[in-house]
Amino acid sequence: MKGKNKFRHVSNEPDLISPKLPALHFYQLAIPAPKPPAGSFDKEAAERGDKLFSGKAACSRCHTEPTFTEPGWNLHKGSEVCIDNFQANRAHDRRYRTTPLNGLWTHTKRGFFHDGRFPTLLDVVNHYDGCFSLGLSGGEKNDLVEYLKSLPSGEEDESSASMD
Repeated sequence: MKGKNKFRHVSNEPDLISPKLPALHFYQLAIPAPKPPAGSFDKEAAERGDKLFSGKAACSRCHTEPTFTEPGWNLHKGSEVCIDNFQANRAHDRRYRTTPLNGLWTHTKRGFFHDGRFPTLLDVVNHYDGCFSLGLSGGEKNDLVEYLKSLPSGEEDESSASMD
């Protein structure tokens, strides 16, 4: 074991934790995200942004609906998302996890990314536009930001109605 507190590579026999982790993960993903406040985003721009999210901007390749995160192995090196590994190196796996985007509007006061390095959603969109050479126009970036602010959708759907 490494470290003064011996937090790494701890195992117990019998393992009473690992069999419970899939159910815990399912539960975490099933918790409905809060809906954005009325009037907090431009609905028409968000509808255009929705198309960009799954199309030209290709956000959905990692942020998959309906959880808006990456199922399965959702850990990435900083080089895969064009950032340094400073925060990732503090974790045992040296990776960043794909952040769930539902309820993203609740995080607008402390900045975005794992360390708050991007003060606004537009800064995040600009980063990925450059990182992945997306070629988004200013209007497209704005539409994408409005879509991100709208998650989850302000409109009731069957799945959220059953969870209320």
